[in-house]
Amino acid sequence: MTHGILEDHKSDGKIYADVSQPATLIDGDNSIDCPTLGEAVVALDHLPADRHSTAMIKVGDRIFSAAEVDRLHHRKTI
Repeated sequence: MTHGILEDHKSDGKIYADVSQPATLIDGDNSIDCPTLGEAVVALDHLPADRHSTAMIKVGDRIFSAAEVDRLHHRKTI
């Protein structure tokens, strides 16, 4: 387990993550540090459509594309 990303289920397309961990929204040349992954997802959702599809979220050493962010599901770290 790395950086709160618990499981990447290829069969059902779900990526389970702990949304309480810190994350960074990457919007082109701008990086916005967010206290939680959940807040980074909300910030991503508020971007204009043309920027939403190219934005990414970084959690630890893993970077999620906007399409992967749509596959994130909450599961607390045990």
